[in-house]
Amino acid sequence: MIVTSPPSSKYLGARVRVTQYVRVGHRRWLTKVEGVVERAGRRPVGGIAMGGKASFCHQDTLMLRYDSGELAEIAVDAETQIETLTK
Repeated sequence: MIVTSPPSSKYLGARVRVTQYVRVGHRRWLTKVEGVVERAGRRPVGGIAMGGKASFCHQDTLMLRYDSGELAEIAVDAETQIETLTK
């Protein structure tokens, strides 16, 4: 079983900008979102089809609340840039 530390909660309650590159086919799309961090956590990767693998394969996530009130869960990887914004 692979054990890693949970994602940092230093961003909880802070307004952040998350910048990621998303690979779509042979293209790379730049995405940027801004919001207030509601929760930092981990979620299992896979599902019922993956069987027992979902119990040890996890992905870091940030739950953001946009200005519109919408909630979004953002998957965070090693290439994700997170910067804290000031009001």
